[in-house]
Order: sequence, then structure tokens, then C-alpha cells
Amino acid sequence: MKTIGYFLGATFGATLVFFLISFIFLRPRNVEENLIEDFIKNSQPVNIKTVPYVGGILSNDDERLGTNIISKTTYFSNRNMSYIRGEAYLYFSKELNKYVQTMVISEGGYVNREILKFGDSEKDKNVFPDIIFYYNKIQNADPSYGTIDKPLPILHFRSANPALRSMRKENKDADEAYLKKVYEENVKLYLEYFIDKEDFKKLFPKE
Repeated sequence: MKTIGYFLGATFGATLVFFLISFIFLRPRNVEENLIEDFIKNSQPVNIKTVPYVGGILSNDDERLGTNIISKTTYFSNRNMSYIRGEAYLYFSKELNKYVQTMVISEGGYVNREILKFGDSEKDKNVFPDIIFYYNKIQNADPSYGTIDKPLPILHFRSANPALRSMRKENKDADEAYLKKVYEENVKLYLEYFIDKEDFKKLFPKE
């Protein structure tokens, strides 16, 4: 009986420990709708003509450049772990004169790959229009952003001319309701999991 008791105690004790770790350290930041709206209201569009291909195992570029998988652990137990994942692309933007990083968290990674097609310097402009990036003005004005170690986040982008070609399937770049939905979800996940506490406070000092 003692053996069974020890086993049950260890099992339930470990379960409780993992639950507390997940609850205290891994739970998402509480982000209300008004914060998402404020972030988007403080965003600015910029027309992007080219996005250079950088990174890759065969290049001599800094290993931080190019496509990266971003992830945060959301749940931790003695049997498994769960993550929230996204795809990012980091490069130096001539238009913004700083390092930027597109982040696709709420949509499939295929959207991120479209950036290189639309941003190809040798693209057929009759087929591929420019891209519109959206960046947060508060973050852009913060001198701590824009380095290779802390690039300016780009949480939303679309074709500058969806009538010519859309970055998303089924011409979703022309669907304002869909764009609003994915933009809000991407911002929500970014604010919940990926932004540092100090930078969150800079955006929302009253929170």
C-alpha cells in the first residue's frame, strides 16, 4: 500500500508542479481588445519595393538573417509540451533604414514565402506589385528597435495592388474583413507571447 501511495503521490505531485509552472511562467499575457486596437491605430503603412533574399545554409550572411521559426512554449507537463509557432523573416530594409522582421503567427507560413516573390528585385512588375508593410509608430520611434538583434516587428503586410496579384490565396488581400481579422489575431498573439515585458510597458504604460 505504501508503494501505491508513494506512486500516486509522486504522480499527482508532479502533475501539480507542471501545472503551476505552466500557469505561472507560460500563460499568455492578458491582452484586451482595446490594446489590440491601440496597437493597430498606432501603425503606419510603408510601400516596400524589394526584399532581398538573405540567410540560408549556403550563404555567408549572418545566421540571424532570413527565415526563422519563432516559438513560445504554452504548456508543460511530464508527458508533453505545446507551443505556439510562427515564421519570421529578418532583413535590412532600405525603405525604413533599419532591420525589420516580418512575423506570421496567425496565418500559414506560405504567406511569409510570398514576401520574397513580391520583393524580388528582378520581378516582373506586371505580375508582382510592391508590398505594403505595417509597422507600429511607437516602436519605430524607439531607438532600441531596428538592430539585427532587435529588429522592428512587421505584423501585417499585403499586396499594394491585389487586383493585379494577391499575397494570399483566393485574392484575400482584397478582402478587408479578412485582413482585419488576421491582423488583429497576429497582433494579439504577438502581444500575448512574443513581446518583452519592458517593451510592452513602453507601448501601454498604464497597463
